[in-house]
Amino acid sequence: MAQVEVNLRDLYRVLRKRKWIIIVAPVLMGLATYTFTEAPPPIYQAETLVRITRSTTLAGLMTQVVSYSPYDNMATQRMIVTSQPVLLDVARRLNLIKPGDDPQAAVNKLKAQISAEQRSESDILAVIATAPSKLEAIGLANTTAEAYIKQSTSERDKQIEQTVQFIRNRLQETTNELNAADQSLGNFKRTNGVSLTMSPTQGIEIQEKRFQYQQKLQDARGALATLTRIQQTKEYDALLQSYFQVDDPAVRALVEEVTKQSAVIAELRNKKADLLRYQMPNSPQVTNISTQVSNEERRLDSQLANLLRRLNTLIAEYQRLDSNMARQQSELMRQPEISAQLQTLEALAKEKQELATVLRKNLQDAEIQQREKVDELTVVERASTARTVSSNSRSYKTAIGFLIGILLGGVLAFILESLDTSIGTIEDVERYISSVVLGVVPHIEAGDVLSRIKLEDFPPGVTDEDLHRFARLTTHFDPKSVASEAYRTMRTNIGSVMTRTNSKVIMITSSVLQEGKTTSTTNLATAFAQTGRKTLLIDGDLRRPHADKIFGIEKAPGLSDVLLGTRELQECYRTIEDFVLGKFGLKMGRITPGLEYLYLLPAGRAAENPAELLNSAATDRLIAQVRERFDVIIIDISPILPVADASILAPKVDGVVLSYQIGRVGRDVLKRSKMRLEALGGKVWGIIMNDIQAEIDYRRGDYQYYTYKYEPAAPDKEGWFSRMRGRFTDTGSPLKMSDKPIPPPPARPKGETPPPKPPPPKDEELRDIMGLTDDEKR
Repeated sequence: MAQVEVNLRDLYRVLRKRKWIIIVAPVLMGLATYTFTEAPPPIYQAETLVRITRSTTLAGLMTQVVSYSPYDNMATQRMIVTSQPVLLDVARRLNLIKPGDDPQAAVNKLKAQISAEQRSESDILAVIATAPSKLEAIGLANTTAEAYIKQSTSERDKQIEQTVQFIRNRLQETTNELNAADQSLGNFKRTNGVSLTMSPTQGIEIQEKRFQYQQKLQDARGALATLTRIQQTKEYDALLQSYFQVDDPAVRALVEEVTKQSAVIAELRNKKADLLRYQMPNSPQVTNISTQVSNEERRLDSQLANLLRRLNTLIAEYQRLDSNMARQQSELMRQPEISAQLQTLEALAKEKQELATVLRKNLQDAEIQQREKVDELTVVERASTARTVSSNSRSYKTAIGFLIGILLGGVLAFILESLDTSIGTIEDVERYISSVVLGVVPHIEAGDVLSRIKLEDFPPGVTDEDLHRFARLTTHFDPKSVASEAYRTMRTNIGSVMTRTNSKVIMITSSVLQEGKTTSTTNLATAFAQTGRKTLLIDGDLRRPHADKIFGIEKAPGLSDVLLGTRELQECYRTIEDFVLGKFGLKMGRITPGLEYLYLLPAGRAAENPAELLNSAATDRLIAQVRERFDVIIIDISPILPVADASILAPKVDGVVLSYQIGRVGRDVLKRSKMRLEALGGKVWGIIMNDIQAEIDYRRGDYQYYTYKYEPAAPDKEGWFSRMRGRFTDTGSPLKMSDKPIPPPPARPKGETPPPKPPPPKDEELRDIMGLTDDEKR
């Protein structure tokens, strides 16, 4: 089956079914709210206006800059009004804190009474206080404003003091940093003064001087090396051949003396050599010349030593000058870096100087602000009167309670609907049971049927209890009612299944007692008989038979006698003559035609073992026998769950129809009954839904069948209370007769007049009919 979604019609059905809950719940909630809610006492509200101004002095502006906050100042002030310190001060001023009490309780109470608002876009802040009395509201507003101003002023003074101290500390740190920067700048200038004073042209001069010093150093080193070799080898003659380029007067003078001395020694050596040619080495002249040579050589050694010392001194001087030139050249190359460092140090010293100047100015301004005590918070208007504040009245709370009641009623209605285990709609039945609904029988009002039949129309001996039993056969005694139309629709649906499956024998049962199966069985059999089909109604409920009471006949002999073999079938079933000669009588037996085609096999004498009797071979023979004689065989059997009669008979018949009354049993019970029948081999054709509260009032002529409108019923003798009781009993939710429209009847050819209703049979015709056999009737 297709899944049926919840739509507005289902919601409307739930609301209509549980409407008394939805109506009663808000009424009770509203009454309870009105009863138990006391009238609220008057509440008064007073306000004090406070102006918040920013300081226009230089010191104030400086303080605001130092204590700048990116957040909204007015929003901050509103929160300060209801802050813990302010409210605690208010509680102490108003003596709201008793010794030993928790001050937080008083603060929480004040927080609920005090608020603050900004007036438009101005700098006016309204301190609002609410209280049960005017004087209390006025005093609370003024006291809160005073405490707020005091708290803000003390906080401002504290903030200024902290600012002054901060500036002092910062000024001291800046001064120390400035002194350190000046000292570093002086040391740097002293260290790099030469480099800073050098010009780019001096670099060439330094390079040329260094080259000259290096050249002189090289010449001096060369002369030193030559003289040192001559001194060591005593080859003084080499002095005459050597040339020394040392540019020094002292060295040149010494070189001249050494050269002269070398020439003297050379001359003496030449004389000695001449003497040795003809004299002996130990001759006096040779010895005298040798002595002179030695003396001159010692003098030359002394002169050479002086020359060497001078050369060493000159070399050391040249090296010093070369190193100095090299250092100056290096410093000249580092001049850009030194200049950059100098600029950095000068900028740092200047920055510290400027910051120190600003801090000194700010310190002076802050000290002035500290001494001025400028009030930035002033009371513009003190609270002098209080106005009444509108509070939630009793009627308002009652309306709220009523709305809550509607909500709770709706929730409770849907909760009850979800907890309801019955099946509410035809779609629910078909979806949950997996079977079709063959018929929907509305609630049968006994008063409607009884209004059409009178006790005097029946034979003597008929009681009011019998009339109430006859009223259940609505297809005969009230053929124009909605219930009769429902049984005809059921007859059409079941008849189509019988034709399609070539079946004759059907069994109607229910899950439990009092689900309307006997009423449905008798009316369905009557409806089949009204079509002219030879119909046999078998009362198979051997435990609690009722079909005989509805037709006003005796129940014995009947089915039990046939199954026991004590009677034949034709001796046990009843026909129209039995109904007419019984409690129906002649007049009421001919209300509607077709009863002559109805045969009733009552239950018969009470049997001690109904289940064994139905499970016997006699039952199979009886079903085979009636299948040959009748067109339709309808068996009324006991409920499925209490006894096993229906389970035994289900496999023996062609089809089973379940009778179900909404609200009598749960959906699981109905499904279990169907599963039991199918498990035993029974073929469940569908469901009959009994005692449905229709969504239309058929008793007032509202129910129309195509273009034909049934005549309104006679006034209800039971009155409105009986109708309401029947409508709101636990029989399930109101349902429509069918979601699918009933197909229109076949169109009548143009000009053809409807067939006249058959006249009621006269007494002679009735006697002829009663005397006819079954074959003649067919």
